[in-house]
Amino acid sequence: MTLTVPLVSARNLRKEFHGQPVLDGVDFDVASGEVSVIIGKSGSGKSTLLRVIAGLEAPEDGDVTIDAKLTLSGGTRTADWSHGAAMVGMVFQSYTLWPHMNVLDNLVLAPRKVLGLSAGEARERAEAALDEVGMAHHITSRCTQLSGGERQRVAIARALMMRPRVLLCDEITSALDPPVAAEVLGVLARLKQEDGLAVVLVTHDMAFASKAADRVVFFSHGRIAVDATPDEAFHHCEDPELKAFVDAVRFR
Repeated sequence: MTLTVPLVSARNLRKEFHGQPVLDGVDFDVASGEVSVIIGKSGSGKSTLLRVIAGLEAPEDGDVTIDAKLTLSGGTRTADWSHGAAMVGMVFQSYTLWPHMNVLDNLVLAPRKVLGLSAGEARERAEAALDEVGMAHHITSRCTQLSGGERQRVAIARALMMRPRVLLCDEITSALDPPVAAEVLGVLARLKQEDGLAVVLVTHDMAFASKAADRVVFFSHGRIAVDATPDEAFHHCEDPELKAFVDAVRFR
């Protein structure tokens, strides 16, 4: 039997804020070409998990292995951390685009500084990334001229500029109207199908989780309470807290 090595593997992650545990011994794996949807109440540890994997938060304890290389051990970055960081892209709820720059300049800034790409190479990569998210016609637009959904697509394209193998998305549709949110989430589903990109998405969009996710992970009090297929999680799971959460989100 052939064993599949996870693209990202987190073990026994522990993180506290002001003495309160936010991640309480979390184990979490990400496979290539998989869409993982993380759900749960605010403060349950969902976003913190993404930030630890991306290297934006240092845990008190635990290990993170990316692409079979140990990048974080006991809360300390290892010699392979830069390799792991290059494999991971992150998209935030607030877009974090530079408002004084146009779309192209936002996309090429990091690849030129970090990867050393030439202006021509960076523009070619930007055009391809914008085409993937349906924003090629806005390459010279100012970010302030774009709608919320358009800005979020640009933010996804910017993450793709670094050629990641896993994309971490933190509540990226929470400020968008449902039809626009559906369009943005459709972009992620297409990237998974066409590029084999692994996507980890923190969201309250149960429709997307039901239709496009390979797995649903329910966080409760800093721990993973349920890790199952969408069908199992939404229709056959007996966890009372998950049931109550799903009902509350569906009918709010």
